[in-house]
Amino acid sequence: MTTSVVARTIGIDFIYFDIIFITIWVFFLIKKKYWTPILWGLVGWIIYIFVDYVYWYLITQTRHYIGSINPFLFFVWFCFSPGFVQFSYVIVMFEKRNRKELLFWTLLLYIGWTLVAVGSQIIPLNDAIIKVYRDMNVDNQRLNELILVLINIVVATILYFKKKLRLEDILYLFLVGTLVEFALEFTLSVSGIRQEQGGWSFLTMIINTLLEFNLGIILMYLLWVPFKIRKHGKYYFQLSFRDLKAIKTDFDAIASLSETKQIHDKRMREYSKLYRLEDFLSDLNYYSKAYSSTPIGSDLGVKLKEYWERN
Repeated sequence: MTTSVVARTIGIDFIYFDIIFITIWVFFLIKKKYWTPILWGLVGWIIYIFVDYVYWYLITQTRHYIGSINPFLFFVWFCFSPGFVQFSYVIVMFEKRNRKELLFWTLLLYIGWTLVAVGSQIIPLNDAIIKVYRDMNVDNQRLNELILVLINIVVATILYFKKKLRLEDILYLFLVGTLVEFALEFTLSVSGIRQEQGGWSFLTMIINTLLEFNLGIILMYLLWVPFKIRKHGKYYFQLSFRDLKAIKTDFDAIASLSETKQIHDKRMREYSKLYRLEDFLSDLNYYSKAYSSTPIGSDLGVKLKEYWERN
């Protein structure tokens, strides 16, 4: 049976390890110049503070906290860890540049959070106990989550029939929503953090995984689409499963340049620092063949090479 109480019991040193992971996560986002995921991560942090601290903890009091750290300071971290990391991860996955990026960020998320959870259990830096839990029976939270997931499915179905999303896009988005939540549930479970209060079950983990983030995944994607349009001039379908083996740089950048034949100076400088020229030209060649697009002319090719030569 699934339990109505979703709980975590951690030592204070869990927070130390998690801050190290968050620092590494932010470092790579900045290094790769992923400014949109960073912005969305900050938005996610604010949303988590409002829902988890203000609404659940202060107003409805369905979130309970027992620990020596000031509650507000605790929730500043508690909400930043999943809020920033999960939201920024999802946006990186929305941007879907290439197979290597999808694999890198997913492995970093899973391995990083697993090391945080397990490391805090086996390295005794500060084992003072913190307990935080939420009663899902209050205000029909499970039912509300299920309804929101169904709304996302209905919206996705409408977009499919209007030919705004492909079936593979819909499956991919729900896969992302499942992966990002399972990363949290898996790491808390394998480390024993969920079990220590007796409020854990396999069924609860599966339900959390399928519902918690998927209750807003399609709506979040629709809110992100204007960022995509602003960056690339129009909406292009995402990297397809058939493109995974071929694309090595940034599929949206390749699609935009191939279709418009226009160079955006600032973004091209960024691309020249992130990718090899050979890979960028190879992706352009692949796109023109796979999507029956007119190949870039020699003049445009020369201009592209100039950006890489400057670096």
